[in-house]
Amino acid sequence: MFSIRRGWGTSSLRTKKIRSVARRDEQKAELREKIFAAARELVLRKGFAELSIRKLADEIGYAPGTIYLYFKNRDEIVREICVRGFAELFERMKSPAEVVDPHARLAALLRAYADFAVNHPETYRLSFMEDPKFTEEMFRSAPLEREGGPGWQAFSAVVKAVRDLKACRKLTRSENENLLAEVLWAGVHGVVSLKLIYPAFPTNSTEILVKKMINTLLSGLH
Repeated sequence: MFSIRRGWGTSSLRTKKIRSVARRDEQKAELREKIFAAARELVLRKGFAELSIRKLADEIGYAPGTIYLYFKNRDEIVREICVRGFAELFERMKSPAEVVDPHARLAALLRAYADFAVNHPETYRLSFMEDPKFTEEMFRSAPLEREGGPGWQAFSAVVKAVRDLKACRKLTRSENENLLAEVLWAGVHGVVSLKLIYPAFPTNSTEILVKKMINTLLSGLH
């Protein structure tokens, strides 16, 4: 009888310890997310160049040392802001990537890209329209994301559609798939970024300009 009680007591203590560890991990995750959210909000208001660990600490009322427990440095925070933006974009492009016809798929992917920019302008600005001098310096030491990351996958979906067009003999075999995918991506980016910066340019809506741009780009494929 004594042995049973002793075993039950040990098991109970072990369960409590596991729950305590789980709760601490949950609290750490919550604080990390709080720090990230505050950093993203600060960048939205003032830009990446204004983000610093000290300014972020002032925003959330913690000592700078606390932030270093969750993020190695400012650059790590910036990278995560961008990569999360890429992940949101890739989610929007998953369904269009399933379209069977490669020409229709390419059009759907480009529309999804434009729709993401229009419906999530803040995230789009952070991921694709930040000061190039700052981002060049920021990502000089290492690429923004690893191969296979969400941004890479989003672009690869466009490349695959171009490749499938070649397989259907709707493009010449000598066509550079990556180059053409970059041109298509850049064309749509040009429209949406221009409208985000200058909404009144000149009279047509973003939707009309995007549709015309995609039709013009795809009609030029041969």
